[in-house]
This record gives sequence, structure tokens and C-alpha cells, in this order.
Amino acid sequence: MNRFNRSALLGGLCLAAFSTPAFAQDAAPPQDAATAAPTDVGEIIVTATRRAERLQDVPIAVSAVTSQQLAATGFKDLTNIQYSFPSVQFGQTPNDAGFRIRGVGTLGGFTSSSELPVGLVVDNVVIGFGNPVQSLGDLERIEVLKGPQGTQFGKNASSGVINITTKRPDMDKVSGSLFGSYGSLNERDIHGSVNLPLGKTAALAIYAFDREFDGYVDNVVRNEKWGGQHNYGGRAKLLWEPSDALSIYVIGDYSKTKTKGPGQLWTLNHLDANLTAPGGLVGLPFVNLAALGVTINEHNDKSIDDGAGYSSVEYYGASLQADLKLGDYTLTSITAFREQKEGAFAFSIDGLPYEKFYARDPGQTRRSYSQELRVTSPSGQALEFIAGAFASRQETGIGLGQSAILRPAMPYSTFPTVSITAGYNHTDTTTNSIAGYLDGKFHVSDTFALLGGLRLTHDSVTSHNYSTVDPDLAPFVPPMPSNGFTPSGTVPYATRDLTTGKTKATKLSGRAGAEFKPSRDLLFYATYARGYLGPTVTFSGLTGTRSNVKPQQVDDVTVGAKMQFLDRALTVNVNAFWDKYKQLQTSVFNGQEFLTENAGAAEAKGFEVELVMRPTRSLSFNVSYTYSDAKFTDYLTACTDYQNRTGLAATVCNSSSGTSLYQAAGEALPGAPKHAVTAGVSYEQPIGDALKFDFAMNSSLRSDVSYAVGDPYQHQDGYVIVNGNIGLGSINDRWRVGAFVRNLFKQDFNAAVISLPFTNGGYVNWRTREAERTFGVSLETKF
Repeated sequence: MNRFNRSALLGGLCLAAFSTPAFAQDAAPPQDAATAAPTDVGEIIVTATRRAERLQDVPIAVSAVTSQQLAATGFKDLTNIQYSFPSVQFGQTPNDAGFRIRGVGTLGGFTSSSELPVGLVVDNVVIGFGNPVQSLGDLERIEVLKGPQGTQFGKNASSGVINITTKRPDMDKVSGSLFGSYGSLNERDIHGSVNLPLGKTAALAIYAFDREFDGYVDNVVRNEKWGGQHNYGGRAKLLWEPSDALSIYVIGDYSKTKTKGPGQLWTLNHLDANLTAPGGLVGLPFVNLAALGVTINEHNDKSIDDGAGYSSVEYYGASLQADLKLGDYTLTSITAFREQKEGAFAFSIDGLPYEKFYARDPGQTRRSYSQELRVTSPSGQALEFIAGAFASRQETGIGLGQSAILRPAMPYSTFPTVSITAGYNHTDTTTNSIAGYLDGKFHVSDTFALLGGLRLTHDSVTSHNYSTVDPDLAPFVPPMPSNGFTPSGTVPYATRDLTTGKTKATKLSGRAGAEFKPSRDLLFYATYARGYLGPTVTFSGLTGTRSNVKPQQVDDVTVGAKMQFLDRALTVNVNAFWDKYKQLQTSVFNGQEFLTENAGAAEAKGFEVELVMRPTRSLSFNVSYTYSDAKFTDYLTACTDYQNRTGLAATVCNSSSGTSLYQAAGEALPGAPKHAVTAGVSYEQPIGDALKFDFAMNSSLRSDVSYAVGDPYQHQDGYVIVNGNIGLGSINDRWRVGAFVRNLFKQDFNAAVISLPFTNGGYVNWRTREAERTFGVSLETKF
């Protein structure tokens, strides 16, 4: 805790900031944009309710940042928005993968199919998997909607939504931009855009990017740097408005990511004494840690893994949005296709300098199709509503599968070699979903309105699993005189026959509430919402273990206020929330792999405060704080390795059923900090008539977190990172030169600390790029 206290003090002393909030263009029908156009400096227009509205007029817990604010942080990746929104975290580990909001998010593990409780929406398209935003240079704004948002955004929004809007083509003028930066670890980021009007009714916008950085984990066994990444791709957008009543918007995007090293960047955090003793798994004569220069602790940045690791992922898709005015109403159709294609990759999850475990995958594909049709009523009427239907199909596991071997006798013997996947383990899953929804607001008076909505969703899931022979595995050679009666090769295995799992569910979700708006500068609201996360059938990635996962349900109560004072120079937004989860979809590590299961219940309760002070048009301060107590209230799971080896199992586990079980009620959800703060300052000042100086600092604080129940070693202390950005440019924004720093004070931390498989007493750090200090310079121009 001393480390966290120091971090908290540092965060308080070193104000950090976003740049001054700027105007954000809407992605809704044009008439809504005009209605909601900002009139004050610093106002942001959002589409959190599928209408363009002032952020301060939206009666839900939502935060937003513009592209200028993101640029001021110096971060390059979408996952880094967790350092701009205190309620958002991003996990990289199997039992903590994906975005979390208020401490709750993806807990599905390595499975054949997983739903996303935090929805990702890009340009009105619901994203079922992967990340289509590999560069932030083309974004208009990012909105974070907190709590269940399934009424409009679907079942994949039971914990919240990250709603992203990219920049729309402009039919008024030719324009473009070019940006380049260079920083530590040979980090380079180049991106550019061009906007071309096509007559008076159409425009084409093209964006391309290429960014790369070197590895930051020193593999002292292979003499390699791991963690390096290369991302490149682009996005093309065509906007056509043949008449005042019709708008057609077509978007296509492509990106590819190449990674040096395995997906899990592990270094040794802790080893029980028996593991490092002579003859132990990590002891002499097998491993000489001193000779390798490795110090085992939470700051270790040296890997001793001998397994080669690599991966590449292609991500592409297209969407077509058509908006047709029918009198005062707007009919919207959104058709989308997305595909993620993983190249061949290999990884080792033993963390050791000899091959105890190794896995290969020739590559797999995920594919999705979606169609949404909705009607939007005009704004300003007594009844404002959006009604629609949504259908989607998602296919995962299109490929050969994974093949993994385990040598349990290593380091003493390479035999036996066991195919724990029974050859190639193949799982494919198809999820079909269809839904209808109605959401709106009824104005009882000029100051009071009722809120409500319903969504009926039907899901159908079919999953198959089987295994086939891996021809690349060495054949089994039995003991015989010619080999000195020493067997070798792969232990004979039987492939698994086809197994089919099916499930389906029909569920009703929705919301109800009220808002009171006595003046333009004051808004009070209270809502109750029920969220739903669909069922699935999963087969584990290694052994094909089947899990029938029940639907997850959440009931949320949120009460909040949005207020502006001092002629809108001070903005104060607050809310308190209580989320109660039933059948929480989570994962458990069984000593070999993660399995998806349902926890009995969990809850997240707390409050959020956002303050923005703008004493002048040039100076802005920002502070946001989230307190979220996210914990299991009923979670009966297998007794942990830590409890078994320390003897705690005898007192904290129950074996009456024949299986040693642990009740984890009261323990925190994986990766969920109780306290999170972002804070900052930005300043912009003209120099004469031609130049402009700008300066911004921003910081993010996270309190300590746990990554598994019943094991104190799987823990990350609290930390704070501070970033800065300074620049000089023309008064008309035609050019700018700048310098930036990320993690100014080189605060070391890990993405996670988890148990090391196959060791029973070993733990590893999951290293992260954000723990490295980065200095850099940038140059940009616009025309």
C-alpha cells in the first residue's frame, strides 16, 4: 500500500490533463445535428442515445473525449483510452481480456466463443470481435456509456458501450493532413488523410497509417527483444447525398498487426523455494538465474522462455448506412460485414528455458454479418423515440485449430511427450441473434420527462468440437534394444469424435427512468436498467472441455446530475450506481487452461465525479474520479493451487461434495480497481499574429487489483502514470511541431500477475508497453 500512497500523492501533485474539449461532429441524421449544435466553447456533441445531443443534455452516465484530447495524451492505441476514462480498464490476460467498465467486463478466457459485456460500436456498427481501430488519427470522438446499454446497442452492452465516431467526409472543400512522430524504442507513427469533394453531393475521404515500435522485453535465452509490434492499414469513406431526403455512407477498412514474440509477454515474478532449489524446475543444474542476470520480482523485465513466438492478425470490413427522411422521421439502414483472419502463430506458456509446453496454430478466421433497421422520430416533440430491429450472425473457429504438447517430466526427460489437444483441437461456433427494440422519452412538461425502452432478443448458438491427427508430431517409438529401451516421440493418443453443443434463449431487457431539467445548465436523472448477455456453448482451447454457459443478467440503478456554473466555466457531472449481476460469465484456471463458467452473483457499486474548470478560453483543468467496489457475492469455484499448497484448503475450502470447492464471495472481480483518477491541465496561447503555443499534461491513477480469487500473489500494486505534450504551430493550425512524453516518471507496473502453468508455486508478470517511458517528437501539417 505504501507504493499506492506514493502514487496517489504524485497524482495529486502532478495535475494532468486532456486538451481543451472541442467541437465534435455528429454521426446522426443532419437535422439532429443542427438541432444540437454546440453554442459554447468546450461543448461536445454525442450520439449516446443514437441522436446528436449536447453531452450535458443526455440523461445517462456518459463521458466523451475528442480527437484533440486524445492527441494531447500522446497515446497511440485504442486500448489506451483507459488512461483517459477512469471508469475504463483494459485487460490483456485470458481471464481478464478486453474492456471493463466500472470493474466489470470480459471474463471469458480462452474459449471457442465469447460474448462481449462491454460493447464496441464504430460508426454505428456493433463490433462482435477484434479491434477495427488500430490508429487514433482518424477519430472524431470516443464516448463511454456506463451501465447496461442493451436497449439500443444490444446484448453485447450489458456493462456499457464504447462508442467511436470517425471523421466524416466533407463536401465543402478539399482538405488533408499528414502526421509523423518518432520516439523511444524506435517508435514511429505516420498517418495521413485526404478529403475530396465529388461534385456538390458527394465526398471521398481516405485515411492511411503505419506505426511500429521495437520490443521491450529482453529474452536472455533466445537473445531477442519481445513485444515489438507493427500496425498498418487504412480506411476509405464515401458520403453521397443525392437529395435532401437521402444520405448514403459507405465505409471500408483494413488493418494488419504483426507481433514479435508470443502474445503473453511473461517474466518471472515469484517462485516457491522448492522450484529454485537444486533439482527444482527452475533450479540448478537446469536453470542458472544468476548467470542469466534475472532477478525474480514484480519489476523483472527479462524473459527466460525458450519458445519462439510470433503472430499476425488481419482485420477488415465494410458497412453501408442509408438515411432516408420520411417527412419529419428518419429511416436508417446499417448493413455490415467484418472478418478477422489470424495468421499462423506459435506460443509457449511454461515461461521456462526448456520446452515443457508448446502450441501451434495454423491460423483461424472469425466472421460476422449484421443488419439494423431503425426509425427515428423528430426531436423536440412530446414523444421522442427510436424503434428498430437488429439481426446478426457470427462465425468463429474457421480453421484447423490448435495443437499443443506437454512434457510433464521435463527438465529430467523429454519423454513422455503428450498431445494434450489430442492432435489438432478444432472448435467452430455459430451464433445467430435477432432483436427488436423501442426506446424513447416522453416530455410530461418543459422540465420533466419519462425515459423508457424495451428490447426482445433471441439467441441461438451451435458449437462443434473434434480433433484430428497432427502429422507434425514425432511418432511414438517404443522401448526396444536398439534404443536402449528408452522410448521417445509422442505418446499415442486417440482423436476426439465430433461433439455438438447447442443452446438458445429469448430474453427481455430494457430501462425506465426520469429526468428533471429546470434550466439549460442543470439536469437530474434516475434510471433502472436490465442488461442481458447471451448464452453460449464453449470448448476450451487445449483439451476441448465443454462448458454450457448460461445467460448473464444485470440490474442497474443509476442516479446522476449534470451541472454547469459560473457562466458554464465550471462543469460538474456526478452519478452513483449499483449493478447486481446474476450468472456472471467468468473463467477459472484449472492448472492447465482457462474454462468458462457462471459465477453465482456479483455486484459493482460506487460513484463517479467529473469536474472541468475553464477559467479562460485558453486554460482548462480536468479531474475525474471513479469509485467502484466490484466483487463476487456468490462464486463457488475450485480450491486454488495456493490454498492447496499452503494448507489453507483445510480451513477455507469445502470437500463435502467430493470436490474441493472455495466460496469466493466478497473477493474483488479480476482486474477491477476500487479507485481510479484522471486529472489534468491544458493551455493554449497565441504568440503574435502567426504562431500558437500549446501545452498539456495528463495523468492516470489506478489502485491495486487482484487477478484471481484465493491467491494473494496474483496482485498488482496501485500506480500512476504522467504524460505531457508541448507544441508550437501556426495560428491557423496549418502546421505544428511538438514533443511528448508518456510515463514521465517511469512508473513500473504489469498488465497482470498470474500463476505460471505446470509449476504449482510459480507466478509471472505480464509486461506491458505502457510501463516503458517514451520520449518523442512530432510534426504535422494540414491543408
